[in-house]
Amino acid sequence: STLEEGALVAAKLAGAKIGDIKGKIAAETAEAHQLAKEIKSVLKPGQKDLRALFSGGTLCYESQVIWRDEFNLKVYSNAPLDKHDQMKDSTRSEKNVAVDLGEEEFTVGRPHPMIDNDLRMRRILQEAADPTVAVIMLDVVIGYGAHPDPAAELTEAIRKAAKLARDAGRELIFVASVTGTEQDPQGLTRTTEILQSAGVHVMKSNAMASRLAGFIVA
Repeated sequence: STLEEGALVAAKLAGAKIGDIKGKIAAETAEAHQLAKEIKSVLKPGQKDLRALFSGGTLCYESQVIWRDEFNLKVYSNAPLDKHDQMKDSTRSEKNVAVDLGEEEFTVGRPHPMIDNDLRMRRILQEAADPTVAVIMLDVVIGYGAHPDPAAELTEAIRKAAKLARDAGRELIFVASVTGTEQDPQGLTRTTEILQSAGVHVMKSNAMASRLAGFIVA
């Protein structure tokens, strides 16, 4: 089970007309699989790695569970499910990686990445320079106390990263999810549209973003 499934169950119990939850997830997963087939054709043969840059540990954990259980995908992390998958150096990515940038090693003396995008923006550019990278995945969390406009800042780095790769003869695939509501000051639809304007494939949940990324690289 995932946070996505838990949220749907909670909504259904609260009276929302959700229908068959497992059927809904299966249908959206099939759509993600089809989308992956369509967009992965832009990748060069050497582009095979996933770089997931999370602003917090909860979604990082959920993604790792999905990649392990649904894709049998080996993913290294600074906050791994298994100690054997610990990154050697959290500041340098190798192979498939899920980095929790909200871990203490990254937040000592600096604001949390849900408030300050600077570290993640620099890391996006760092990952884009690696010719093995196929997918860069992000979680975007909005709400009171979060950055007032995270999508605007992140898309600035995304556009630079895409150009950096393109100048080297490569295309990058950007995948994201937005955790929030229309009532949040940043706005769910507005945040989603800003990301999409930079070519980001925005999925309905972190779980579905993880599946799209998994289908591309697995």
